[in-house]
Amino acid sequence: MGEALQPTTTMTDTSEPHVAKSGESISPIFENAIDSLRIGMDFFQRNSSYSSHKHAILTVFHAIELLLKEQLHRTNPILIYKDIDKKVTDNSFTVGLADAITRLENIGSKLPDDQKKIVEKIQSRRNRIEHHRHDYKEAEDENIIAEALKFIFYFTEFVLETRLEDHIDHALIRPMKQRVMQYNELQAVAEFRFETWATNQWPKWEKTVEDIPDEFEGTYDCPECRQSWLVIGYHPKPFCFWCNVPVDTKICENCGITYLVKTEHICPL
Repeated sequence: MGEALQPTTTMTDTSEPHVAKSGESISPIFENAIDSLRIGMDFFQRNSSYSSHKHAILTVFHAIELLLKEQLHRTNPILIYKDIDKKVTDNSFTVGLADAITRLENIGSKLPDDQKKIVEKIQSRRNRIEHHRHDYKEAEDENIIAEALKFIFYFTEFVLETRLEDHIDHALIRPMKQRVMQYNELQAVAEFRFETWATNQWPKWEKTVEDIPDEFEGTYDCPECRQSWLVIGYHPKPFCFWCNVPVDTKICENCGITYLVKTEHICPL
C-alpha cells in the first residue's frame, strides 16, 4: 500500500538542501531511501536472528519502494501520488510498488525483466511477513537480501545516476558489495550446472540460438532457496541446480506455486 508523504518542497521553501559527499543535492525521498537501506543492513548484519532478518527484509524493501518513487519524482513530483487528480495534502497517499513500476514503464523507464523479477520477489516476501508470518531460513534470507542489494546498486547507478558510495560509509558499503558478488558467483555456478545437464539432455541445443531448449518447459522457483533453478519431471525427484540436491516439492494446481511436501501450503487464490 502507498504511504502518505509530505507535499513536494516548493520554490519558496528556504530550508537547506541535503548534500551528498559528491556535493550533489539529495531529495527528502532519496534521503529517506538511503536511511532505510542503512537501517535494514544494520539489522541484517547485527546477527542472524529471526527478528533481525525480518526487520531487515521489511526495511530494505521500503528503501526499494522509495528509490522507485524518487525516479518518478524527478520526472514530475505529481507522479508519486496515487490519485493525481486530487489536491495534494499532508495526508495524500503515494503509489505502491506495483503502480510505481507501471508508471516508470509509462514514462520510458521500464525495469529490465530480471530486475523487475527481483523486486517482485522481495515484495512477495515482504507481503508474507506483513500479513502472515516470516518463514525464517538463514540461507534464503541471505539470498533475498543479496538480490535486493543487486537491484539497488543497479537502480541507483544506472537509473538515478548516482553512486551509493557517495551516500553510505565504506564500512557498510563493502559488505553489501561482497554479498552481491557472492550471490552472482552462486548464480553462475547454478547456471553452469543447469547448462551442463541441459546439454546432456538435449545434445542439439545451442545456447547461442535459444536460451533454453524448445522441448524444455522451464524452471520453477525452489521452495528451499527461492531461486529459479528447480527442474521438475526429469529426475526421480524435482532437482534444484542452486541447492544441487533433490527437493521434495509439489506444485499447487490452482496457483502454480511450488511448495515443500512436508509443509502446509496456503493457496492465495
